[in-house]
Amino acid sequence: MDTAADILCIGEIVIDFTPGREEASYVRHAGGAPANVAIAFSRMGGRAAFCGKVGDDLFGEYLLGVLRDNHVLVWCGEPAKEAVTTMTFVSLTAGGNRSFTFAQKTGAHLFLDKTDITPAMLQRVKLVHTGSSILAGGTAPEAILHALKMAATKGLLVSFDLNYRALQWKSPQDCRDQVAAVLPYVDFLKVSNEESFLFGGDQELPRIMEQYDIPLLVLTRGAGPSSVFWKGQEWQRPSVRKNAVDTTGAGDAFWGTFLYTLLSAGVQKREDLCEACITGALRYGVAAGELAILKPGAIPSLPLKTEVEEALALYE
Repeated sequence: MDTAADILCIGEIVIDFTPGREEASYVRHAGGAPANVAIAFSRMGGRAAFCGKVGDDLFGEYLLGVLRDNHVLVWCGEPAKEAVTTMTFVSLTAGGNRSFTFAQKTGAHLFLDKTDITPAMLQRVKLVHTGSSILAGGTAPEAILHALKMAATKGLLVSFDLNYRALQWKSPQDCRDQVAAVLPYVDFLKVSNEESFLFGGDQELPRIMEQYDIPLLVLTRGAGPSSVFWKGQEWQRPSVRKNAVDTTGAGDAFWGTFLYTLLSAGVQKREDLCEACITGALRYGVAAGELAILKPGAIPSLPLKTEVEEALALYE
């Protein structure tokens, strides 16, 4: 682990089976929100690392290879012996919106252990990113809390995506309880309008920021405008959404690009946040999310920096 990174993404990397061209057929893709964010960040030109658990199987080998092929540093421990690599089947509507079916209740990603996340990792990064899916069971919640506490003691920025999937949880309250444990360590929080009900609705988000001392919150609304909340202010950026092929990974494209743009603007602690760097990150993030819906699959659809900049030139 000689190379430093700007961001360490901790959590799940999974096999997404997305609909193929033939009826009732599926095509293998790499997925998992934190892994998607790491690759989105890397494709923008940033240095990204990933830590997560795969099974000791061919799917696990394939997923780690995808990370390396996308220039993401793989800081994972030993593969899980207790479970196979997590698999998800993605169903798409005519408009490209997706739903998920998990092939097993306890996939390998939930066997992440706190011993897999070392102080040496956190000494080499500026920001730690994770999300709610990794908190849904196994030893992973303890591992994530351990990582975020270490990040806090080292003065690192922490990003969190409320990536709620109902099938992963016993109840919404179960998810709320796990998320509430990590929110005190979060600097940047991403929520979609489909997930804000966990906090009581969109109108409750400023209260959540105050309750947990979260300086920056982003609310995405699918085809609607995305909003950033900071210091009692809200800025919106409208969507220029085209006909979606597949919305899988669009939020991760948005968030990986948003985080990359913030760090590129010199944000290394919450006090560095400013209106110009936040609105710039929102601008780039929305453009990346718009591009991601034009291709099938999560990782295959994540855009390069040149593609984002070309899209911005056309939009503006």
